[in-house]
Amino acid sequence: GPEDERSKVLVMVPCYNEGTKELRKTIESVLGTTYPSKNKVLLVVADGIVKGSGEPKTTPEFIADELGYSVNDELGTFECTSIGEIANNRAKLYCGTYTKYGKELKYMVIVKCGLRTETNKPGNRGKRDSQLLIIGMLNRFHHRRPLTDLDRAVIGVLKNKLSMPLETVKYLMAIDADTKVHRDSLSNMIYSMNKDETILALCGETRVENKRDSWVTWIQVFEYYTNHHMKKAFESVFGCVTCLPGCFTMYRLFTEDNVRLLSCDQVYQRYATNKVKSLHEKNLFHLGEDRMLTTLLLETFPGRKLSFVPEAVCYTIVPNTYSVLLSQRRRWINSTFHNLLELLLVGNMPTVCCVSMKALIALDLVATLILPASLIYIFVNIYFTVILGEAVSTTTLIVLGISIGVQVLPFLLRSDFTYIGWFIIYMIFGVPVFYFILPLYSFSKMDDFSWGTTRQVDESTTPDSMDSDVEVGASPHRGHGEGFEIRTTGHQSPRRTVRTPTNLETHDDYGRNTTNAASTSDSRDGNQPPRHSIPEYLNLNTGDFNEDEMNEMLSNALDDAPVVPV
Repeated sequence: GPEDERSKVLVMVPCYNEGTKELRKTIESVLGTTYPSKNKVLLVVADGIVKGSGEPKTTPEFIADELGYSVNDELGTFECTSIGEIANNRAKLYCGTYTKYGKELKYMVIVKCGLRTETNKPGNRGKRDSQLLIIGMLNRFHHRRPLTDLDRAVIGVLKNKLSMPLETVKYLMAIDADTKVHRDSLSNMIYSMNKDETILALCGETRVENKRDSWVTWIQVFEYYTNHHMKKAFESVFGCVTCLPGCFTMYRLFTEDNVRLLSCDQVYQRYATNKVKSLHEKNLFHLGEDRMLTTLLLETFPGRKLSFVPEAVCYTIVPNTYSVLLSQRRRWINSTFHNLLELLLVGNMPTVCCVSMKALIALDLVATLILPASLIYIFVNIYFTVILGEAVSTTTLIVLGISIGVQVLPFLLRSDFTYIGWFIIYMIFGVPVFYFILPLYSFSKMDDFSWGTTRQVDESTTPDSMDSDVEVGASPHRGHGEGFEIRTTGHQSPRRTVRTPTNLETHDDYGRNTTNAASTSDSRDGNQPPRHSIPEYLNLNTGDFNEDEMNEMLSNALDDAPVVPV
């Protein structure tokens, strides 16, 4: 209804090496949603100046081509922080209105372009860093803390150019750059959010778009279906969906009484950690950032719901080769295992009809570990029954009946019999892959934190069209072929440089002791002096939310924000 269409929403799209086909599909699908254009803004975050394997242009150039702006028409280049080995970064900002098919879509594009010394994938810091650019801005804004240069620019553009002040944005929707959202998806998600104020975040159903590409995509069609309509739907009964996928999730930013949710310190500080050393932590933060963010929300807000909305639908491209599937599921399975371990430590978990969600998580953890053994058990029983002619035990029949019945139940209840064929393919070809090969491969590679063959890029070039402050010249590249080096040249706009933490410190460590600006000691090192000065915008001085103070802070931020004609 009209009330549900007044809520403001940012649609965040982190991207890395996507080409024009994927980007056009995603942008046009957001444009085509029925949600009013005045109340939604597309926010694209390009993770560095990266060229996908075999692509003629970089991803930021493809974004510019699709949205219809020039890469040289940026509003400015702004300092920002990042996670990983390099604690500083710079980002270019673009904005405008995308018009196509008689519709309009307001957009903002953040391109992480890196420091002037970076030559290999400049600006690239990872998907979690792209998310933290936005979550960190919300954290500083909602807590009335000094803002970064990039924060002020984004807030100014939202207010002055896109007519959507940040304080009015109630929801943040996250989708991947190869995701096509259904035209009713935003409306259905926001309706569910407005209907139940206790919902902190929710996801919809993700369907396979390239289902007929190869046998690898065939076996994933029913798996995606049952994972949503059985697993997520069941978890949603408890209000405790354990994995909100980054490709299709909506978050509530604050409550009616101004309690900060996604941007609260407990979530932001832990999600922004740079102290990722153990095997457990690397699996949590390097391989499964979306699931880890879900885990943090469950830990921080046990009284709020994480839900599944089957009426909201999107389509995604799944791996169509066996090698890419192995890389993807290695990351997924290992991050799932370690996140389930984290969830067992959560104190308050919901209970429905005397069934504890924590008990179900423990069961899920055990099931993940014994999948290969369970499949061997089934085949051994089939051998003894069919080949040796032994009688089938009642226990075996019950186990098989439950296993198959649970798989069939979703499309029987939904009367969606188009999935019967995909179910047969899944049982014949998919079960050995998903229950035996993939778990064994994943567990044997638990110390492998690479993305494997999932995200292939061309590391040989860095176009000069993306950065007016650098010059790109040919030079020998380490390895084979020709590469480029970046040299500082030309005029540079004067900007305030903000001191940022090193890669040895986390954002929470860096700001934990800033409540007293005059403090001269670091609580971690006794009476030793601090190693660095504390950056203003990481100051964790907080207080109760006050609307007048927020408006004053916003006004000061807008005074410093650039106002450049689009």
